[in-house]
Amino acid sequence: MRQVIRRKEVGDLRSLLTRHRAAALTGGFGTGRRSILRALESEWQGPVIRVASSPLDEDTPLSGLSGLLAAVSASADGLCDPAELAADEVVPSLMEALRSISGDEDTLVLVPNADDMDTDSQRVLGRMLRRLKSGRLHIVITARAIDDDSPFASVPEIELADLNIAELIDLARDLALARFGQTRIAEEAAQVAAHAASGRPLAVSHILEEMAPSEMRGEIALSIPVRVGPASRPMIAEYVEGLSDEAEGLLRCLSLSPLTPLRPLARRLPGFWEAVDELESRGTIERRGAFLRIPHGFVRAMVQQSMGASERRRTHLVLAEDCADTWPQVEAWHVSFIDPGEETAQQLAAHALGLVRRGLTAGGAEFAERAIRVCNDLEELRGQLVEIAETLSDHGQFAFSRRYVRIACRSNRAAVVVRARTLEVRNVFLETQTLPSSLFTSWSRYESEQAPAEVARLQLTLALCHCERGEFSRARELLALAEAAAEHFRDSEPQLAQAVRVLLDSNGGKEGSALAGFASLQEHQDSIRPSFGLAVAHGLMLTEHYEAATAVLDRIGEICAATRVWKRQVDCVRAELEMRRGRVSQAVEVIDGISADVATDKSRGLAVVRQDRILLLRAWKLLLTGSAGEAGPVEDQTAALASATNNHRLLAELNAIQGRYLLRTDCPAVALGHLRRCEQLSAAEGNPNVRRFDGDLIEALVSVGRREHATLLLQQLRDCAKTYPSRWADLVVGRSEALLAAGETAADLFGRALRQASTPEFVFEKAVTHAAFASRLEDNGSKLRAREQRLAAAALLREVGAGRLAEHLRNGQIVEEPKAPTMPDLPRLGELSDEELKVVELVRAGLKNREISERIFVSLRTVELRLTAVYRKLDVGSRTELVSRLAGNPRLAAV
Repeated sequence: MRQVIRRKEVGDLRSLLTRHRAAALTGGFGTGRRSILRALESEWQGPVIRVASSPLDEDTPLSGLSGLLAAVSASADGLCDPAELAADEVVPSLMEALRSISGDEDTLVLVPNADDMDTDSQRVLGRMLRRLKSGRLHIVITARAIDDDSPFASVPEIELADLNIAELIDLARDLALARFGQTRIAEEAAQVAAHAASGRPLAVSHILEEMAPSEMRGEIALSIPVRVGPASRPMIAEYVEGLSDEAEGLLRCLSLSPLTPLRPLARRLPGFWEAVDELESRGTIERRGAFLRIPHGFVRAMVQQSMGASERRRTHLVLAEDCADTWPQVEAWHVSFIDPGEETAQQLAAHALGLVRRGLTAGGAEFAERAIRVCNDLEELRGQLVEIAETLSDHGQFAFSRRYVRIACRSNRAAVVVRARTLEVRNVFLETQTLPSSLFTSWSRYESEQAPAEVARLQLTLALCHCERGEFSRARELLALAEAAAEHFRDSEPQLAQAVRVLLDSNGGKEGSALAGFASLQEHQDSIRPSFGLAVAHGLMLTEHYEAATAVLDRIGEICAATRVWKRQVDCVRAELEMRRGRVSQAVEVIDGISADVATDKSRGLAVVRQDRILLLRAWKLLLTGSAGEAGPVEDQTAALASATNNHRLLAELNAIQGRYLLRTDCPAVALGHLRRCEQLSAAEGNPNVRRFDGDLIEALVSVGRREHATLLLQQLRDCAKTYPSRWADLVVGRSEALLAAGETAADLFGRALRQASTPEFVFEKAVTHAAFASRLEDNGSKLRAREQRLAAAALLREVGAGRLAEHLRNGQIVEEPKAPTMPDLPRLGELSDEELKVVELVRAGLKNREISERIFVSLRTVELRLTAVYRKLDVGSRTELVSRLAGNPRLAAV
């Protein structure tokens, strides 16, 4: 099989050789050292000399250098025979041989396992490598490790650390394609291989070589622990070699089960606690409460496969007797290998569900796979597999959740099929924020008759997803369909229906449903579902009941602390709540925590949950903290996701954030473009308290001199504020009236607006009002009073944690964080007119010239003339070059 392990490190090694001529490649067995050398050798343009070494010669002085001399001499037309040289002649002869290598091409010398050489050879070779600074000779050695006392210390080194799960999953995909061509490995099979490999890329290769094609495609039960060949033994040497008899016996017992209770073993095995200490000190086993387990799948696989069939059966029997009446789940596991009965599969599935609910997802999946393997008729298991899939989904284990959904969808029972389909809708939405086609989410008359409660749950799940995307008309239709079957509702459907109602009403400015939900939460805390609690928290937030929303999030956070999916969504709502309250530092703290969790999830090969919210929160955080250079790529990702998923709400929220930032940094013309785009995307949204962009749009229009348009929007905002009353809307109306008023009337109105904002949740809005007052005073020539207002605004911004914006108000510029990598700006961007800038924004959004002409209501010829002027002013020669240069400009975020 073609090895495609660690391609990045091959490039790093070539770069290191270019700079230093000598390099060391370090890492344990299975980290991919040999594959890197093979790849480097195959790509090298000049001669390659490979030196053979053997640990059997480590006691023979200078034997390693003799081997190196033999390889070099053979390449140099038999310059000398190492066997004929005395010990004191080896080093001079080697240097002469190296100098005599002829040719104009670079020569590569590979010395695998240099740490297996004799000590004298290592010392001489290390000195040579450190002195090799120039010339056409390049030398690479490999070793297990290089410490400060090693003969190879100070040699430029690439250390091959263990790969994380995500990297191993990618490697499994590559290796599967290399082995089977077009065959794709199932995600769950790739995860099993990656987790079992324990960071070693070569282990993944060995696992896939033993995996059957049908297992690789996920068509049969997965083998856990995995199957491996005897060649893998060296990879686990550090964990199993030199163990005492007691420790080895304990390890054999533990290899037969994902979890083994320690109390029965302690009673039965002599020297038990000494064996535990010995194995724990090596990291071979770990404790999980009352259980012991082998955390490394590769170690467990090798130990188990070293046992004969009769030994495994005897041990299963003894362990089953140990666990009888005390640990029924472990007893059922061992019985399934001895004498499985008709009920064994269902028992294993039930225990799998219990383990997953306790957070032991790996053990739960193994129990489920064992249940599938011993089950005679999968129809008996499909209902239980849906329950397992739902719980795995809550923990973010989407690969195995999807696997069991696929199996359940083949059921003969309508209730199981519809329930599986509902879970698939939820999983897809959590990962991609998209909804499957209507063909997939439709329900037949037969299903409606046979499983009315399950169909209603599907409809309500779809309604919740549409609410999240701001598609409220479709959500209302689905809610009406579900409520028509209310007589068939069970435990979960009433709460789902109430959650949809809360979201619909709160987005419409009605607080009754959210407050009723809050009362229900207080009365029935133990039976509340997370989806309902999140909807209530969101509704309370939109209707400005911030303390109640915080209390709900705290409660749901406690309930769902161990479930990754719900915790992530709670954190996202909490961050948005802090943003609405203007508490920048608290919001940034929550967002940083989310970002750290996301990075951990990615390294573990887990899907990112609610990427739409996470990207939007990150963009807001980077802009509000003055890191516009870092924000640009995040804004681009958010816009790309919104476009790919046709999510108008996400794009509107992004443009609102961009417009607000640009307005606060004195770029009203550019801000206006974003805010107008938000207005277009939010045309169907009547409640101004949802997007919160109207006040910024009015201020931007005033700043660019379009007061008549601003006056018209203010009247519309007044009307909306009457229909959808909120304290925030009243505050924005007051500030906008002050911006548009004349003379002393404006000062009086600003004073009233500032008094309106004198509550804790409006500190940020009060700062914005001070800043707007300052701008108005500057326009009127009152420089001193304007400075006072600016300083007041800056003080409030610092108070809530927006220090960068505060500095801008004081100094007139945003200073980037020193650590933040900034993208190149376009210094001539300010030379563009508003009309040219709009064309540039639409070009960057991917629109063609004719589409731009239709969008801004000018002729095609006018667009072409404006674009030509842009090329001239920005010194670019083509549309492609323009887009490329704009990609790094923080002043032009995604449209």
